[in-house]
Amino acid sequence: MQRNIEPSIFERIIAAGSYLTLGTIGFIWFLISILLIKKPMSKYLTCNLVQSFVLSILYAIVTLAYSIFIGLLTSIPFIGTLFLKLHIFLFATPIFNTMNFINYLILLFLCYLSFIALFGKLPYVPYITDIAKKIF
Repeated sequence: MQRNIEPSIFERIIAAGSYLTLGTIGFIWFLISILLIKKPMSKYLTCNLVQSFVLSILYAIVTLAYSIFIGLLTSIPFIGTLFLKLHIFLFATPIFNTMNFINYLILLFLCYLSFIALFGKLPYVPYITDIAKKIF
């Protein structure tokens, strides 16, 4: 009978940092683990790192697709103006002179994922967590 091993505080910090940096810390730790330490990572850390990698790639794809979509819509006379104003309100108007509304939502989501990872759990993101669990 195998019992669940509690992840170490170091693994928790790496997992949480990986979410907050959109996978950068996780990628660096992955390289260090493979090239220098040569010891396999725990299932907890591997699933969190894969999930943060997939989320960062998904974020980049959605951002690129959105910018292409807005670029195409702005060429349509009436609808383009309407979508451009909505885009400026959501993505280009800073709140409290720092970030826009969408960036605050993304930061809130990443903080949620980080806090769950700090508690030693795998945060659940529909479809993405299922993929990460199937891989490892």
